[in-house]
Amino acid sequence: MSVYLVNGIKLQGTIESFDQFVVLLRNTVSQMVYKHAISTVVPARNVRVGPGGGYVQSADGSDGGDEAE
Repeated sequence: MSVYLVNGIKLQGTIESFDQFVVLLRNTVSQMVYKHAISTVVPARNVRVGPGGGYVQSADGSDGGDEAE
């Protein structure tokens, strides 16, 4: 995922952990980023959102493949 900061810097990695104030972003190193400094979060791949926390069921009752990750 990509995280854009309010000063324009782009950080990439995986969210390893978070709390009320910070996000721990891991790539080759871990970086602690204050949430108030984050402008935009962009997932690396498409995220399917539906009722039940991301599980999307098609009209014919099948699950249509995989769940959102």
